[in-house]
Amino acid sequence: MEEERRINWLSLFIKIIIIFIFVLIVIWLISKIIGKEKPTEVFTNNLENMEKIAVDYFKTIDLPLEEGKSEKITLEEMIEKELIISFNGDSENKCNIQESYSEITRKEENYSVETTLSCGDEKGSKTTTFSFDDCKNCQKNEEKEEETENNDDSSSWPTNDSQTSESEKIAYYEFIKETTSYTKWMRGNITGENIENKYEYYPIAYDTYYSITYISEDKLKKDNEYTYVLKLNSVPNSKYYFMTVNESECLSSEEEKYLKDEDISVYKGNQLENFTSKISDYSLKDENITYKLSPYYRKGSFYISVTVKVHNTKNVQTYYDSKLKSNIYLIPLKFNVKFASNQITTEKPSGEYETIPYYRYVTVSRETTWSTHDYLEGYTKTGNIKYE
Repeated sequence: MEEERRINWLSLFIKIIIIFIFVLIVIWLISKIIGKEKPTEVFTNNLENMEKIAVDYFKTIDLPLEEGKSEKITLEEMIEKELIISFNGDSENKCNIQESYSEITRKEENYSVETTLSCGDEKGSKTTTFSFDDCKNCQKNEEKEEETENNDDSSSWPTNDSQTSESEKIAYYEFIKETTSYTKWMRGNITGENIENKYEYYPIAYDTYYSITYISEDKLKKDNEYTYVLKLNSVPNSKYYFMTVNESECLSSEEEKYLKDEDISVYKGNQLENFTSKISDYSLKDENITYKLSPYYRKGSFYISVTVKVHNTKNVQTYYDSKLKSNIYLIPLKFNVKFASNQITTEKPSGEYETIPYYRYVTVSRETTWSTHDYLEGYTKTGNIKYE
């Protein structure tokens, strides 16, 4: 009995595993079906508008009367005829105006209208029926056939060949409706037809700083790389959060500026006034060093981390600093710094500012219809009238 029970438990366990695997496969297939990419809302609206415009257009032209025959109009022809004022998407999803079309085909009991739109990776089609009652030349053909039958009837009374007066015809008024659709706002400075622009702004300021530090001769013998940090105590606006070094220079011609700007100097030796007109004799220059600047903002203050790499000391004298008790080389650097605020507004701020441009595409589709009514809700009356 115990052996039989063990076999039953094993069989049940195997069945549970098989059912579990089957459920996982079903869930995976359902997720694939549900996750299938759907057309965007803009594409769907454009396809529907294109179909409506095509159907209205086919109402105004002579259609093929022989079964199986077709009449076709491309999106390019719709734009040329100004049935659609504009039809476009962004540069990655631009519509193909030759491959996009609407085609009407004569069937036994009605017409079939197939509309296809191709825009980038998106392509779709819609099919609708078109009644013989909406066919312009179908009714005329029936009237001609009836007239022919009446003329062939010898027992009929003589007809008046004069044309029907205009007052006896039915007046049709032309109406139009324009539909506008927009893409999402994108960052960039693109202008042109069918493009709408907007701009945002944030304040900026500029300042120049002069710093001077040193590296001792003894330290240079051990390591030719030196890193130090400069704190910018004097800034244009304490509310600014961003800083970039637009330009830097090693030992500019304005030597006196290095002796006065003590805010960001890290030299703590003798009084710098002793170097007047001679600071260049003891300073490392562009041919002696390379340096890397890393500006940053932390806890309400601006800093610049400077890493200097000394390649040689050619044509530079050492200066013995009695306070430091060491021979040293001076490293004077000039910084042109740009400060920026993170407060972005749609109105231009006072003073200097940067501009952030945005753009989006605008699509306007036009639908035309004729009616015996003097007013159609949602449409605009053009003033054009035709009599039938």
